Amino acid sequence: MPGYQSVSWAAGWLQTDVATLTEFEQKGWIKTVEKNGLVFLAGDQRYRAKFILHLRTKMGLSDEQIDFVLAAQRPPYSAADAERILRERGQPAGGGVSRRLARETH
Repeated sequence: MPGYQSVSWAAGWLQTDVATLTEFEQKGWIKTVEKNGLVFLAGDQRYRAKFILHLRTKMGLSDEQIDFVLAAQRPPYSAADAERILRERGQPAGGGVSRRLARETH
């Protein structure tokens, strides 16, 4: 399938695991395609997953905040736009668990 990679390959490329990508699909954040019992991810969905990982791990956004950002933003994705979107909704970026844990461990 041109333009598609297996979910396990995409997970390795994104430096995450298949379970995380499956979670993203269950939340409706990305879409996968199944063919002959194998699950694939299109290039645009890999790009979207990379942005979601950035929102979650680097910006420390909660799932609810990620929902807001994804609903309001279209490619090309921008972290600066994500911060603007959250500010407009009165939700400061960085309130998620990931950033709190980073502060507590340093």
